[in-house]
Amino acid sequence: MKVKRITAIILTIAMLTSLAACSGAGNDSSTSGGTSSAIQNSTNDKSSTDENSESVSEADEGSADEKSAETSGQGDSPSSENKTLVVYFSASNTKDVDAVTGATPVQGRVGTVEHIAEIIHNQVGGDIAKIVPSKDYSLDYNTCADEAKAETDSDARPQFEPIGVNIEDYDTIYVGYPMWWYTLPMIMYTFFDTYDFSGKTIIPFNTHAGSGDGGTYQTIREFEPGATVKDGLAISGSSAFDNSTEEAVKSWIAGLE
Repeated sequence: MKVKRITAIILTIAMLTSLAACSGAGNDSSTSGGTSSAIQNSTNDKSSTDENSESVSEADEGSADEKSAETSGQGDSPSSENKTLVVYFSASNTKDVDAVTGATPVQGRVGTVEHIAEIIHNQVGGDIAKIVPSKDYSLDYNTCADEAKAETDSDARPQFEPIGVNIEDYDTIYVGYPMWWYTLPMIMYTFFDTYDFSGKTIIPFNTHAGSGDGGTYQTIREFEPGATVKDGLAISGSSAFDNSTEEAVKSWIAGLE
């Protein structure tokens, strides 16, 4: 009887041990399941991170495209590798004065220098700007001629309004003006005194009533020894609006290359 009781006790202990072992195996499974869940969450987080990375990458590509456009000069802004500006002075759409003997004509309130500047701009692109005097010149030819003579005699430096562009932004600059008393208008002296053209290419052009460039291209070279000053284009004011003028300008530009 005692043997049976001892055997029963042993069997009971064995059963309890087995149940405990099964319970422990269940807990291990739960732990394994928890670890698996954490790995899945990590995978989901990685997937989310990859999507964010792709989104960031797209944003970076957009920025790169914008920077590339800025570098290559695509678009309307003056940011090409060889940035070009056409800048010119005309007596506020009045007669262009060349000495006391003659004035170059105005057509449709467009002066000859402005007309040539627009032809050049249409050919070379870039930007175009006006040199506008702070104090207007007279609309009367004789009075304007007298004003120009007084400025020349006194070696004056007439002031001009901001031209609306930064000269530093450009590499090639076409500079236009009329001949006044066989030389540059004194406001052009102010212009070259104001800006440093070192390292830039200056291409002058002018209208005249018989004096050609009057040696002004060489004068500009002396003003700007650090710049490359190419041979300019001198056009008679009386023929500035002729049909042949545009072809002459195109031919001149082609010869500069």
